[in-house]
Amino acid sequence: MTQDDRNQRRGNAARGSARLVDSIPDKGRRSFLQGAMASGIAAPVALASFGSTQAAAQTAVNAGPAPSAAAAKRTGLIVRDFSDPYLELMRLLREGAEVEHAVMLEYLYCAFSIKDSYQGLIGFGAPMATNVLGVAVQEMQHMGAVNRFLVALGGSPHLARQDFPYEPDIYPFPFALEPLSRKSAAKYAYLEGPADIFRPDAQRSPEDAQFGNQVMADIGDLPRPNHVGSLYRNILELFDEAAARPGFPLSPAQGEEWKAGLMHVMEEGEHDHFNFFRDLHQGKHPAFANAGVDNVWDLPTDHEAYPSHQLSLNPTAFIGHPNQIASEDAQAIAWLGNLHYWVSLCLLDFSYRFGDEDAMQLSVSQMMTGLWPLAAELPKYGMGMPFDPLSMGYAPGTGKQQNGQFILALAREAQEFSRTIEHLLPARYQDNAEGVIELLGARGLALGDTQ
Repeated sequence: MTQDDRNQRRGNAARGSARLVDSIPDKGRRSFLQGAMASGIAAPVALASFGSTQAAAQTAVNAGPAPSAAAAKRTGLIVRDFSDPYLELMRLLREGAEVEHAVMLEYLYCAFSIKDSYQGLIGFGAPMATNVLGVAVQEMQHMGAVNRFLVALGGSPHLARQDFPYEPDIYPFPFALEPLSRKSAAKYAYLEGPADIFRPDAQRSPEDAQFGNQVMADIGDLPRPNHVGSLYRNILELFDEAAARPGFPLSPAQGEEWKAGLMHVMEEGEHDHFNFFRDLHQGKHPAFANAGVDNVWDLPTDHEAYPSHQLSLNPTAFIGHPNQIASEDAQAIAWLGNLHYWVSLCLLDFSYRFGDEDAMQLSVSQMMTGLWPLAAELPKYGMGMPFDPLSMGYAPGTGKQQNGQFILALAREAQEFSRTIEHLLPARYQDNAEGVIELLGARGLALGDTQ
């Protein structure tokens, strides 16, 4: 490659460039891409080969100034920040981890807003795309896949979540905790779904067109610049570009394995999760069969058969902050829930960072036996679990020993605080601090007393 060729390549990938990857028709794309990947065809080649010549051309990186405000609203558009594909890949993976984290929390909030009479819709915590908790657990798995990929590429895990859309070309919506409703189901169907169903200029069946138009009407004036699948298509393209550079940390065989995993994440969202939220939005989920009406969303929100409690929006357990939970009892329960949420995230980081599967299992236990019972208790107060972010982050120590001590201190904090509000705790609640102490002790990391 000549110096002119290198300069041209660098210019083509300059900041302000954009990829339009959702212009490829969705019909048949799922099976095509799966077959192509199974045959060893790189994702960018498969994407470019599938559509028309015009679609393939749009898939390429086009140099030029930053897109206009109108162009930035087009789905599938992601603006490139770095000419170095490794830097851009790491950036998008970190953004992807944030998106998966945010979506997981939004789905959890929805799940805990659902009335007990719709238990089949709430779910029981198994990872499956037939109930809200199951989809949330799968989003946690997606977050884990992205974080493990970051670690494999030499990065650190990233467990922050989106507070507001720093990257409006990436995030589907501003982060919001809200109860389940027709509008929230529409929002989640949009963010999970393939772009063509929501584009009036796309070739759609009458049924898809009616559904897509109704979703857009229900979403209203919410900003909606992108779909989650668009982010993963960009990541898959960047992967091959980065892998072609000297010093890339993965072997070709490892690269193919990671690409297949990311393809699975993308497809699970665009197919399984999308179809779940489509049924939910249209009132066709089996859990609604005994509601006694054609569509549960036509019921007034105060009707006993309406699926969800009308919880407050975007609550916080931090004192003095906007949307602070007013009830002292509810605030105390929510604060304890935050502690378990933070312990769980710290254990997740520990697991991703050091490849510790026991820490992963303990993180899940914190969610199931600590966080879940508290989150299910809060609707009695008209509140939902706030899932407040921890300003210190989830790996504030300088190394394994220090992070272990931090997790231990946080688990003991939850244990001690739970004893002060024991009269408020549901019967299913367990603090599980002893499990954290046992794990860290087995790793030789609980050597000192932080109390």
